[in-house]
Amino acid sequence: MHANVHMLLREVAAREEISLAIRGACMEPKIAAGDVVRVRARRAYWPGDVLVFRSPAGDLVAHRLLGWRPAGLVTKGDDCAVHDAPVPRTAIVGAAAVPVRLRERLHAMAAFAAIAWRRVW
Repeated sequence: MHANVHMLLREVAAREEISLAIRGACMEPKIAAGDVVRVRARRAYWPGDVLVFRSPAGDLVAHRLLGWRPAGLVTKGDDCAVHDAPVPRTAIVGAAAVPVRLRERLHAMAAFAAIAWRRVW
């Protein structure tokens, strides 16, 4: 995705919900390939939220927020084995308007704690 398109999506999502079609299976079974999600920017994002952001390769990605690091937000697809590189706040378009259960939030926080623990030891 071109950087200008990303900036435009960020600007629109800051004012209103936008609809984006999902490609790929990274968020299955929560979000399947071909599903359309509504995305809106927020002031704060919490572990368990599904964020839409621009990857370093320029693609739009929808992955779950696990936690925060000084370098950026830590995300991971529900059906991915490895977490993503830290996502800078400027890369985030917004959060998908999907219900997030308490269990999903707790699981995200536990996954982030495991990542942090591995970095310490």
